[in-house]
Amino acid sequence: MWKESREKLVIKKRLQIYSAVIIMIFLALIGRVFWLQVIQEEIFVNKAENQSTRWITESAPRGEVVDRDGNTLITNRPVYNLTLNYLGLQDQDISQVVEELVQVLNDPEITVEAVQANIDSQTSRLYEPIVIKRDIPIETVIQLEERRRELPGLLIETSTQRSYIHGTVLGHLLGYVHSIKDELEDPAYENYGLGDLVGKTGIEKQYEFELKGTNGYRQVTVDANNHPIKEVSSLPSTPGCKLALTVDLDLQIVMENSFDRMMAGVQEKFPKAKAGAAVLLDVKTGGVLAMVSRPTVNPDEFNGKSLTQAQADYYFTQEPAAFTNRAIQGSYVPGSTFKPITGMAALTSGLLDPDEKITCSGRYWFKPYIKCTGVHGPVNYAQAMAKSCNVYFQEAARRAGISLIGQVGEEFGLGGRTGIDLPFEGKGLLPSITWQTIEYANRAEKINQRIDEKLAEFEAEYRPKINAAADEDEKKRLERQLKSKINTWEAERKIQLAYYTTWHDFDTYNTGIGQGYNQYTITQLAAYVAALANDGIYNTPYVVQTIYNSDGTVKEEHTADSRKVNVEEWIIQATREAMTNVTKPGGTAYSVFKNIPESIGVGAKTGTAQPGRTGYEKMKDFDGLFIAFAPADDPQIAFAGVMEFGNTGSGSVGQVAKDVFEYYFGITADTSPTANQVPAATPAGTPQGAADQNDAAAPADTENEVPDPAGSEVTDVIQSENPDQSPDNP
Repeated sequence: MWKESREKLVIKKRLQIYSAVIIMIFLALIGRVFWLQVIQEEIFVNKAENQSTRWITESAPRGEVVDRDGNTLITNRPVYNLTLNYLGLQDQDISQVVEELVQVLNDPEITVEAVQANIDSQTSRLYEPIVIKRDIPIETVIQLEERRRELPGLLIETSTQRSYIHGTVLGHLLGYVHSIKDELEDPAYENYGLGDLVGKTGIEKQYEFELKGTNGYRQVTVDANNHPIKEVSSLPSTPGCKLALTVDLDLQIVMENSFDRMMAGVQEKFPKAKAGAAVLLDVKTGGVLAMVSRPTVNPDEFNGKSLTQAQADYYFTQEPAAFTNRAIQGSYVPGSTFKPITGMAALTSGLLDPDEKITCSGRYWFKPYIKCTGVHGPVNYAQAMAKSCNVYFQEAARRAGISLIGQVGEEFGLGGRTGIDLPFEGKGLLPSITWQTIEYANRAEKINQRIDEKLAEFEAEYRPKINAAADEDEKKRLERQLKSKINTWEAERKIQLAYYTTWHDFDTYNTGIGQGYNQYTITQLAAYVAALANDGIYNTPYVVQTIYNSDGTVKEEHTADSRKVNVEEWIIQATREAMTNVTKPGGTAYSVFKNIPESIGVGAKTGTAQPGRTGYEKMKDFDGLFIAFAPADDPQIAFAGVMEFGNTGSGSVGQVAKDVFEYYFGITADTSPTANQVPAATPAGTPQGAADQNDAAAPADTENEVPDPAGSEVTDVIQSENPDQSPDNP
């Protein structure tokens, strides 16, 4: 009995323990459910919703670009882009999906390797759509939609793409856009995605953050294959700002058509003449009215696309390569277009009077006896400018001295970037005292290093021999040989330092007539002649006049960046008057502007230069340069241009100035722009082939290679023995 009661008691206790355990388990479950469904309800609801919804970026349309009269230059057009959503491929055999996609598209640009390369390049940002191809035709869109189930992760996105209305017109100035790459390392681009298009050159790059706009977003529900089902919410994008340029589209087309006609004509006699540039500025403001660079660029060929091999060759490898904007990047020996600077320096020195006559006998009387363009006899400042007399301006340079020539050149913006609102502007080279100090120090360092290395080689060669000499006579003989070699090279050091690190008189004479070390961009020359025409007021050249917000309100208006050059006003006036003689009977540019009435008048200076660069034959190949302004009494426009291998300024790019000036002043309608004159594509066209070079390095800042006096005779100027065939007097 007692035993039975004890067993019941044990069972009862066990039941109590089991009951307690079960109660604790249920309490824990209830607590957990409460925690999940009450306390953390919002968190898990969001997780559940996010698993079935996606945020899709809506790219903002880039801002439009118009000319000074509101004519559209760049706009946007709707396009379809083919992308892959990598998250939608995680449960799939990616290789198989890619192979099937390539097979369906049957596009030579879309290969398995190319698609995989896109995926690999985006490994750190696979949550973003991977762009496979932009601007696919509607037929391809229909084809892909019909096979959507077979291609998981595939998305067709609609977006906008740049449309360059006038083809190659203004190609270099406008620039182009392409997929972001190196910019992602720049903190300024932290809000950009891998698929974004960014400006690479021209104003597309310079004003990237104004043109970009603000992206919008759409929240959509998706199915198991990440295909959108419906839109949940959206945040609209804000278009980029609109840019109004200073450019006059009609003038631009006139200049481009004229340049192409002129170049084709010059090539009949000088086949190498395939490149050049020209700039037209508003004298009063510095605004760029027209800018041409040849060979031309078609921005649409870079527009988020891969270049064909023919296009890549045309832009980057052939000579002359088309990619360079020669108006702001090419550095050119100015030739006689520099003579007004020399003249103003000589007048400033007080050692030359504009009425004083200097006798030209056809050759300057100091070494190296540089020839003139003719035998001009006694000429004053205005007459020397009209005839482009080398003797006069070499003597003017001698009197002024290189220091004062450099100062006046700097006052007119030569040898330094103008500050134009375009990227990759070149610096040019003005051989001022500042430049000489830096350049000669570098040369001295290189000369000393080279000779010290040579002396060290002799020591290394002879010291072991001397130490191992069999007798004293042999030792002395070797020491004499070593000393002789050292003395010879020390003498060579003195000669080289004296020649290569010293400014010589002939350097001044060469500089005075625009040869020697002088190198400037065409934009610098245009800004300098504009300042001369504007009574010594130097305006920084610029391209964008007004920036408008997307709602049409003005965000920013250009403010003038002007300064007064430190040259007396009477000297500037005397130089302007002298330049008007260039376009009168007897002047080197008389035939160029003979159609322009005297009531308007033009001031100009022709130029012929021997660059001494690779590809130029000495005394045979010359660049033609030209600067001009008008009207003579109250200038409104200023021009500068170059025709590589053009032989003369008046016979080449001067004809472009003629056409532009005549159109501007309404003298002739022969060069009026017409639609069929506007080229739509580059000569490269669109042949088959693949070469993705549109992410080639942006043009480097163009610094100048200083000519080595030992390698080229910088004192040899390109003057003809026959005055009737002289470069500046054709």
